[in-house]
Amino acid sequence: MKMRRIAVLMHRYVGLAMAGFLVVAGLTGSIISFNHELDEWLNPSLFERRSDGPALSPTELIAGIERQDAKVYVSFFEFEEEPDHNAVAFVQPRENPETGEPYEIGYTQIFADPETAEIAGKREWGAIGFDLPHFIPFLYKLHYSLHIPGAYGLLIMGIVAILWMIDCFVGFYLTLPQVRPFWRRWLPAWKIKHPASAHRRNLDLHRAGGLWLWPILFVVAMSGVALNLPQQVFRPVVSLFAEISSDIGDLTEERLKIEYDTPPVMTFEDALAAANAVAAQHGIAEPASMVWHPRTYSAIGVGFGEAHGAGLGPSWIFFDDHTREVIHVQVPGTGTAGDTFMELQFPLHSGQILGLPGRILISASGLIVAMLSVTGVVIWARKRRGLSAGMLMRRATAARQARPETSPAE
Repeated sequence: MKMRRIAVLMHRYVGLAMAGFLVVAGLTGSIISFNHELDEWLNPSLFERRSDGPALSPTELIAGIERQDAKVYVSFFEFEEEPDHNAVAFVQPRENPETGEPYEIGYTQIFADPETAEIAGKREWGAIGFDLPHFIPFLYKLHYSLHIPGAYGLLIMGIVAILWMIDCFVGFYLTLPQVRPFWRRWLPAWKIKHPASAHRRNLDLHRAGGLWLWPILFVVAMSGVALNLPQQVFRPVVSLFAEISSDIGDLTEERLKIEYDTPPVMTFEDALAAANAVAAQHGIAEPASMVWHPRTYSAIGVGFGEAHGAGLGPSWIFFDDHTREVIHVQVPGTGTAGDTFMELQFPLHSGQILGLPGRILISASGLIVAMLSVTGVVIWARKRRGLSAGMLMRRATAARQARPETSPAE
């Protein structure tokens, strides 16, 4: 079988297998490129602050939130830079001393007034729900996991991203002309003919759209592998070509094995003070903007810089929450080439690497991904109908030819 025939079959059937997944990923991705802005617009009662007095310090706010529900502790807190917004915190359940199991709390995210710490609203981030408080987080989780429990959704979408990466090259190869002159025959593949039949328009949209957006489509597919299968696939492959330092993802595996018999001794206030001192030693100029305390790992981290701003993302300093020892410092752009390449993946996937223009580009690309998937299915369906019709005609012709000839009775 010729190489081009193999490529045609691969593009056809891999594309059909991916089409539904890519439509979902493309449409949700076009929305969640602006998830923070849309979430705030849809839910003013959660995000808009009612008081106008001076805000409490982060540690006072965290303590105030925890006082209102003894069953939870704050695991992530982002300092609110906009004075008219509520503070936002993620919480985890404490252990029920009677059962030894975590409390059932029914929510994971809290919105609190910065002046009083009064809780303005709660929700379970990522829960399946179409009501306004849950809609944007629902779409966000649908985008990367399809809401399939456990790690199976991440695995499925990661495999789809791998197939998509490969299919990017296959699709590009199929646009190349087979005869000379090369450039003159390749040029029509980049154009959308007008006026044209519906079939020709579908074909042109599929082919030209894929060619013009090829670099973006490949980057989105590649970064999708990095985000869904970082330890399983992406890091091992990248490490074949470049040195990669240990990151917090590697350390969490080790931290799970550490068990302490006593409660953590390092508070958020302690971590902020210690992190500011360490930040100065590592040339981190941005102010502290968030704290993360996943007690499962016996670690507490402080982030510096905007979580959703342009560039490579925030810097992080992590401590052991029992010994106060610094266990990891991550300053984007200061490690090896492999480290920087890894750090680029989320900013590339979200468009944040270029700020607002990048997010607009990724949002538009999501719609184009959905369009390419739909036009691909339409092209296949039309060809299939044509093949079926041709097969029926051939069978009818063969049947007529096989029928014995009869002459009229004399």
